[in-house]
Amino acid sequence: MDERPRERLDPTKIRDQPALRSSSGTVWIVSGGLFLLVIAIVLAWVIVSSGTAAPLAIATGAAVLALYVVLLVVRFAVRPGKMRLRIMAAAMIGMALIAVVGLLASVGAEAVSLR
Repeated sequence: MDERPRERLDPTKIRDQPALRSSSGTVWIVSGGLFLLVIAIVLAWVIVSSGTAAPLAIATGAAVLALYVVLLVVRFAVRPGKMRLRIMAAAMIGMALIAVVGLLASVGAEAVSLR
């Protein structure tokens, strides 16, 4: 029998949050969808208002959409548990990182083309 003391959960630690321990994954689907909607609006504005940055904005949008699809596939294809929730969280973080880098690159491309 295992005699180790059970580690107590500390709700102030990121790894002990319910969204990473016991969630069904719906929170990641909803927050990822809202994030995708917001970034799609911003990227659409970049595509419509500029010619130089449009390819970067399209690539960024495609990458963010692909990660959202990964998030959806993981939600329905991976067994419930911590691993599924961590993969979904990683996909959401990836969406945010790609969006920020893509938007910065688009702004940079547009700034260079205006010179």
